[in-house]
Amino acid sequence: MKAVVVEDEILIREGLCKLMEKMFPEIKILGVAGNGQEGLDCIKEHKPDLVVTDIKMPVMDGLAMLAMMQEMGMFPKVVVLTAYSEFNYAQQAVKLGVCDYVIKPVVIQEFVQTIRKVQNLYEQEQKRTPDAMGNLENIVSGILYGTSLVDGQMEEFLDKKYGIRQDMPMIELLVYMGDDFESGRERKRQEMRRLLEQKELAYCFVDMEYDKAILVLLYRYPSRQDIERWYQNQILFQKRGGQKWEISYGMLEVQGIGKIREGYQKLLPYMDWNIVLGDEVLISYPRVTDIQTEVCIYPVDLENQIKIAICTGEKEKVREIIHRFHGYFKDGKVYSPKEIKESYVRFQWSVLNIAKEVGCIDYKKIDQKRQLDRIMSAKTGNELQRTCEELLWRMDVSGRKAGTVSLAVKKAQSMIHEFYADGITLGEIADRLNLTQEYLGAQFHKELGENFSAYIRNYRLAKAKELLIGTQLKQYEIAEKTGYADAKYFARVFKEYVGMSPAEYRKSNR
Repeated sequence: MKAVVVEDEILIREGLCKLMEKMFPEIKILGVAGNGQEGLDCIKEHKPDLVVTDIKMPVMDGLAMLAMMQEMGMFPKVVVLTAYSEFNYAQQAVKLGVCDYVIKPVVIQEFVQTIRKVQNLYEQEQKRTPDAMGNLENIVSGILYGTSLVDGQMEEFLDKKYGIRQDMPMIELLVYMGDDFESGRERKRQEMRRLLEQKELAYCFVDMEYDKAILVLLYRYPSRQDIERWYQNQILFQKRGGQKWEISYGMLEVQGIGKIREGYQKLLPYMDWNIVLGDEVLISYPRVTDIQTEVCIYPVDLENQIKIAICTGEKEKVREIIHRFHGYFKDGKVYSPKEIKESYVRFQWSVLNIAKEVGCIDYKKIDQKRQLDRIMSAKTGNELQRTCEELLWRMDVSGRKAGTVSLAVKKAQSMIHEFYADGITLGEIADRLNLTQEYLGAQFHKELGENFSAYIRNYRLAKAKELLIGTQLKQYEIAEKTGYADAKYFARVFKEYVGMSPAEYRKSNR
């Protein structure tokens, strides 16, 4: 693959280039740029397969650059860099055909995973590119994936072999299967094939693996209205017949095969309306754009209730509140799917933050970018619900009676775990919690069975053991990282409570 990196902050730009050169030597970085205008010039010159770009940049931002790039007929794979505060821009970027995004500040592991995913997608597409025209599915696939352009030779070939004329109207029927895509696509293809042949329609299928969907391209049909009515009836028939899969459908008509990529990218975001309308309704563009919505008021009371339930360890109560949260958006009103998703993001981030405070979730193991991505890419209500269920599954909300460990003590524990390396004291924690040092110290000992100094010492020693076994850090470096200013004092405390020196402990565990 050939790549271009567009980022206005020079340190980030150089860091990304070095990381890509180290982790992906097969990807050749042909150019870098510091703003959207320079990036566009660089892309025109090098015609890369991959563009990594920031969104907010001087002169020309990333979104304007991507839009102009597509107007020029260039469709490389794109990964955008965005801050949480710019997430709306990231959503707009997705509509411009962006493959993925990375949240800033960039986490190396997430960036590498994202580039690897895009690289795999690119390799799949290269395998799809036909060496010669002859298979309609390969041709349509190449147009959709941006690896083929409709030129005069292709138009002549399509007309002669398939009777597809240059400006012939075509219907894109999108069958979204979500998590059932891998296991169910072949069976769904067979089912669709029987229906289409009964209707005597000309068609071809393309699997859109990245979007977990099948695209059915229809041509030589009587009328759009006829197809829309017919397929809406088929959807209702399948649902009433007890269809087991969670499948939703969308439809759009374009003028000419050269417009199918643009049409697909236009239709895909509107599939979010399945969240609101349910999977018994065919999402028909542009009619879906006429839907009138009401303002979605975020349920602050449910957020407050779940915070209390998490703090008091009432697991069933937490489940019940999450169930009510799902039902909140099914009150008979029509809300924007975008606002519903944003409510899910806010609700889950509130749950994450309070769970972190009370220590009932391993916060470091939560892939926040993946969680955010799953919410914002959901196309059905059930997919949104599953994001909450997965988060609940990762939480250890105990069934203890309220009051066994108070919220103040849980917050104190959380602060110790976060700031132990900075030498935080009981007095500092008490001040932050607006409590007296004496009261917090007494509650700490009463509820946990050990005093503050013993707890933080044991926690620091546990971290020191991890560093002694898992790193090559020197003893004084480990002392600094665990909150001990004096390495000799650290060694003395370690030997007193562990029974051997740090060096002996490291040697005995390797």
